[in-house]
Amino acid sequence: MSRLDLAIEFAAAAHRDQLRKGTDIPYISHPYGVAMILQQAKCSEDVVIGGLLHDTLEDTDTTEEELHSRFGSEVLRLVQGASEPDKSAPWEARKEHTLTFLKSADLPLRQLSCADKLHNLRSTLRDFDAHGDAVWRRFKRGYEQQKWYYTSLVESLGYASRFPLLDTFQDEVEHFFLQLELPEAIRRVRRDKKLYDLVFQSLYDELDQSEPPAHEPVTLEEWKRAVFGWSRRYREGLGDSLERKQAMYHYLTSRGIDFEINSEGTDRIISVCVALKERFHLYPHEVYHHLYRNVKKGVL
Repeated sequence: MSRLDLAIEFAAAAHRDQLRKGTDIPYISHPYGVAMILQQAKCSEDVVIGGLLHDTLEDTDTTEEELHSRFGSEVLRLVQGASEPDKSAPWEARKEHTLTFLKSADLPLRQLSCADKLHNLRSTLRDFDAHGDAVWRRFKRGYEQQKWYYTSLVESLGYASRFPLLDTFQDEVEHFFLQLELPEAIRRVRRDKKLYDLVFQSLYDELDQSEPPAHEPVTLEEWKRAVFGWSRRYREGLGDSLERKQAMYHYLTSRGIDFEINSEGTDRIISVCVALKERFHLYPHEVYHHLYRNVKKGVL
């Protein structure tokens, strides 16, 4: 038998007497669903097997020695990483631990965690469509706390780097918890690295007279000029721009970006970063990655 077949049988036996929370659905449907998501995302065999077995240490009598002897050290490491260290701790403490851990976790661990959370989210959405707000009574915390956790997961999962499965997870989190319906024009360019590179490469061009577009931008050049038009609002101190710029500055410096103090160049960069975050509904880590990519290339 292949390692994958052995893992399927092992997981089925380990979870044989368990049901999904608040349902009569066999629990094994969750590990199988997670593994299918990982396989469709073309993850490695170890990660797929980790998906099949990710709850065995936490929710069954399976030991670390069993996993190591049957499936090897990498699968054991992945399952350990997917397991909460102290199930007796308060819900908030356990979730904060997960969010902190994922920021420094390597890609295989983040892929596994992302698939786990994505399958849970889809199951919750299906139950919500069938039962409405009653679905939240199945959880230790209700809608607002779940919203906080899932939206925070997007930031933690992408903190070190982005990966394709995270795009899917983010889209579904935003649809379910934020009811975010972006215009098609925004969706087309939101994850286009060429646009962000063009913006930062043109940062010191004479674009101060750019205005927010009167019509929907089409080309990347038009989008670039739109970004600079939007950024003028923050450079000119309109509305709550100071607070937004301060928040962006503190985030980027916390990630190791060095800025000249009280310089026009710094104000340009921060204003553009705020405009990108607000207009394209980016998470802070997305702004950071686009900026840092151009810093490394020597553009800034």
